[in-house]
Amino acid sequence: MLDPKEFKSPFIKIEDIRTSADEFRAKYWPQDTIPVDIFDIIEFGLDIEIRTILNLREAGDVDALLLGDLKTIVLDQNDFLNDRAQNRLRFSIAHEIGHVVLHSDVFKKISYSSIEEWIQFFQNIPEDQYTWIEQHAYEFAGRLLVPREKLIEKLNDTVLIAENAGFDSWDTSGESTREYIAHAIAPGFEVSAQVIEKRLIRENLWPPPTAKQTP
Repeated sequence: MLDPKEFKSPFIKIEDIRTSADEFRAKYWPQDTIPVDIFDIIEFGLDIEIRTILNLREAGDVDALLLGDLKTIVLDQNDFLNDRAQNRLRFSIAHEIGHVVLHSDVFKKISYSSIEEWIQFFQNIPEDQYTWIEQHAYEFAGRLLVPREKLIEKLNDTVLIAENAGFDSWDTSGESTREYIAHAIAPGFEVSAQVIEKRLIRENLWPPPTAKQTP
């Protein structure tokens, strides 16, 4: 049995994570539309079971959890039944799929007999290693649900609307402007505005070129 203190995250370049997410989307969502229907991908494209349990969030401070068999994603039942939590849950599922794609080799080495043991294992691995695997999965999920080219299209459309309304201070605008733009873009991807903000930053799309500069 793998000692949690000996757990090592694999080293994966961010470019490789993004390539993996793009290839996954091309394979399992070939229609190339947004929003990417992660529930449809789970149901019809992957051999992964969705299971709901009560109080998962209280037990592990998570609303979704990939089990070590790599064939089961456990969801918090209250979130699953809450329409207002669906965008967060979609991202959480994409995050767990990121673990399947990126971390299956290390996850298969972990022995457990219950969900509680699985949660406890990850609570006991070195903090830096946990941070790495979570960052990997977060980047995968963000790129999967918010394709770069689609984000650029939506950003350009939103910038044009803002400029036509008289706004032209992109280079000097602060976080409040980025947050406003993210809120305008997010519904099309069915993710939170916070996810869109982070994608704009991580994809080096902020501040945006003005609509007048955009070809």
